[in-house]
Amino acid sequence: MFLIPKINLKKFDPERCCFVLNEFAAAEFSSAVEMLFAAKVVNDKKLSIGFMRHALDEYKHCFIFTGIKNQIILEHQINKKELKFVPSHIYNKGYVYKDYFIFEKKKLNDFAVFIGANEGIAEKKLITFLNHLKEHKPLASKKIQEILKDEERHADYSLRFARNNNSFFSYKIKLAKEKTLSFFRHIYANSLNKFSFIFNPILIIILLVISFVTHFLKLKKNITDDDVMKNIEFNSIT
Repeated sequence: MFLIPKINLKKFDPERCCFVLNEFAAAEFSSAVEMLFAAKVVNDKKLSIGFMRHALDEYKHCFIFTGIKNQIILEHQINKKELKFVPSHIYNKGYVYKDYFIFEKKKLNDFAVFIGANEGIAEKKLITFLNHLKEHKPLASKKIQEILKDEERHADYSLRFARNNNSFFSYKIKLAKEKTLSFFRHIYANSLNKFSFIFNPILIIILLVISFVTHFLKLKKNITDDDVMKNIEFNSIT
């Protein structure tokens, strides 16, 4: 799991709850895709099997989160298209990069730290969400408790591998780095809605400026072309 939105809900909001579940599902699906790629390219049979098992767990979690979300949508008669899980949206939301996989950019030891750190952070956020959900949806919370066991195991395996394959100080520095980066990624995700009123106008202004400059350059090119045509002696054309 990578990028998860803020989930400190004070009262049960079915629509908001479904949004969070959808984001958890997207994160799990994305993690499964990354694990499948790692399983395919790693030159170690045991590690490949471990990555595949990890991927299967993540796909299972995605299915569970989506099932809980769909049940809440049905119970509360929510009609929101944006709550539909669409696999291709994982690119737009930044869970998976379009041009590369994380495993391609990190050494195996660093990848293990990355997975362990992010699984641990996601686990904490899921616990916060679970504590809120179990007051209103006890049956659904039991399913999420099973997911937490898997997440704890994933983090433990990844960090154990990282500890065994990095020096003590290297491991600590890498772990601190990944936790810090993940912290800022979550701040960014949590701030998207809060600061959209600032960044959206700036984006619109930038697009307008680009559009104006493009139009000006095209206009200048047309004028230049006209001037060139005026200077041509048609009688010289044979």
